[in-house]
Amino acid sequence: MDLNGYLNPVSLERPEFEYLEGTESFSHHISVHTPDHPIRELDKHKVAIIGVPVDSNAFIRGSKDSPDKIRNKLYQLSRINKNLKIYDLGNVKNGGSVNDTYYALRDILLELKERDMVTIILGGSQDLCRGVFFALEKQEGLHQILTIDSMLDFSFDKQTVHSRNYLNQILQPNCKSLFGFTNLGHQAYFVTDNQLEQLEKSYLESIRLGDARKNISDTEPLIRDSEFISIDMGVVRHSDAPGASTPSPNGFLGEELCQITRYAGLSEQVRILGFFELNPEKDSNDQTAHLAAQSAWYFLEGLSHRIYENPLHTPEHIKKFIVNLNAAGHDIVFHKSTLSDRWWMEIPVKNPVSGYNFFVSCAYEDYRQACNEELPDRWWRFLHRLGNETE
Repeated sequence: MDLNGYLNPVSLERPEFEYLEGTESFSHHISVHTPDHPIRELDKHKVAIIGVPVDSNAFIRGSKDSPDKIRNKLYQLSRINKNLKIYDLGNVKNGGSVNDTYYALRDILLELKERDMVTIILGGSQDLCRGVFFALEKQEGLHQILTIDSMLDFSFDKQTVHSRNYLNQILQPNCKSLFGFTNLGHQAYFVTDNQLEQLEKSYLESIRLGDARKNISDTEPLIRDSEFISIDMGVVRHSDAPGASTPSPNGFLGEELCQITRYAGLSEQVRILGFFELNPEKDSNDQTAHLAAQSAWYFLEGLSHRIYENPLHTPEHIKKFIVNLNAAGHDIVFHKSTLSDRWWMEIPVKNPVSGYNFFVSCAYEDYRQACNEELPDRWWRFLHRLGNETE
């Protein structure tokens, strides 16, 4: 498939301010699709950057102009490890309708997946996630989605698709075998009891902002299991991200978002990271674009240190711990990496893709909880969710 037909070349004005001297900046150490240099030799690269300048189905318009704003700031940052080959493929061409854009994004992501590339998406409005969902539907297995958002973007009314209800697509009963879902950072006054109850009934979850901020490192297992992470820039407080489509005085700090995206880079499961809902017209001194760029930089920096390990494929680096828990009715098997000290729980449900039990990321605290005869909530939730899906 020739991606040149799907993507416009990158065309940026020279930045007014340079942070680094000489050729040490990010833009000097990546491949870029330009009018004079069409896309080629993709197989030599590990990471693709694509912009999607579309907000036709946005609940609040303005984010279509953000991809190049983020790209401009990213290009000015320092270079990443030279062994991590990065290709900026440009911006997705606008189709005749927003649905055309969703399907174009699907086709691009499937091509990049075929080439084993990790993708950073610069949005655009968050309903563009539909294009990602369409791509994941074409791939075998259960796909874990993580949104980082102050709101829960699904509703119980059948309405035209927009950026406040795009999650309806993956929360349908017929999608249980395709998608798992977690949201990180919701603010209680922006969600309804009905939304939280719907997640609970489906054995899905949303972590409240205050709980997530108690110790950001506790979010790592949630991030590590995710295949696609979608970030609404409104999840960051207004003082750090004034250019969000729906700003709020409360939210994650800018440095906390960077820590989260670095965890995402370190995870071997994360294949796609997207930044959405950034409105340049509201963005004082391009501060939000700069934060998105720095968060993308931390993702790439983490990716350059990614360790490929899990209980199934690297058993030589894994220690097994078996905890007899009467409350569960049987043993709970934990696995710990001797390389990174990361933990997994084994769910006694067979994964139809691998033929082995499912492995779910967890924390040392989950192991301690089981040792104290307490059933880890994450284990219980996945047991019911996966058990229902594979019946």
